[in-house]
Amino acid sequence: MNDAIGYRERRSSRLPATIWSRWCPPGASTVRPDGCMDLIVDGSRIFVAGPDTVPQRHETTEPTTLTAIRFAPGIAPLVLGVPAAQFRDRRVDVADISAAMASGWEEFVATSPTPGNALEALAARAVAHAGGVPGWIPPTVTAVRTGASVADVADRLGLSARQLHRRCVDHFGYGPKMLQRILRVDDAMRSLRAGTALSDTAHRHGYADYAHMFRDFRSVAGAAPTDFRADGVLDDVSAGQADGAHRSIGLPSGSSTTA
Repeated sequence: MNDAIGYRERRSSRLPATIWSRWCPPGASTVRPDGCMDLIVDGSRIFVAGPDTVPQRHETTEPTTLTAIRFAPGIAPLVLGVPAAQFRDRRVDVADISAAMASGWEEFVATSPTPGNALEALAARAVAHAGGVPGWIPPTVTAVRTGASVADVADRLGLSARQLHRRCVDHFGYGPKMLQRILRVDDAMRSLRAGTALSDTAHRHGYADYAHMFRDFRSVAGAAPTDFRADGVLDDVSAGQADGAHRSIGLPSGSSTTA
């Protein structure tokens, strides 16, 4: 946990996800793409966040306590029963997906002394009901994260490039090239925050040069790579979160409530 922003998280032992909580003070904050989707409780409702393709800004007018589960790429649609593309760059109330789902989930979470554990239980049950995590998802994420071409990934899975693209849109919210771009920027941010030099970061994460990394950062993160260096990070939530924390967020992400 980072005490300055009241953020806590833990890895789920039941599915590929992270349970997090955070207290959000009033003010503006930025949500940056990371390939994930979140199911979030703000005290009065449950809503879905992401997947984002561009930075999102949000203004919090009063203190807000958030508790949530952040799904690894490709997992949230198994829980929600809705393709990820329908949530791209959006925040959607669960009630707008299914009134029955919202009613049951909100009651279950509201009556639990640990909302994060309640969300985890609901999500794990839904993934099991869906038949578990499809076997193609983990190797696809790993392959694109390490720089494999779309053609190579598709070939490894025994799919055509078009078939892979359709699957990715349904589970990640966009195609494999966009997923690769987002994950690479997210990984490069971590390297910069850990103190890795700009040129070394660009080389380590497969950018042709610093100019290439700069363009991707501007597009995906809405800021230059230099803004995330350990000696001069952005003055927002993402700059203060622990290395494993999700997005820089006012709404959604994190709170001081124990998940």
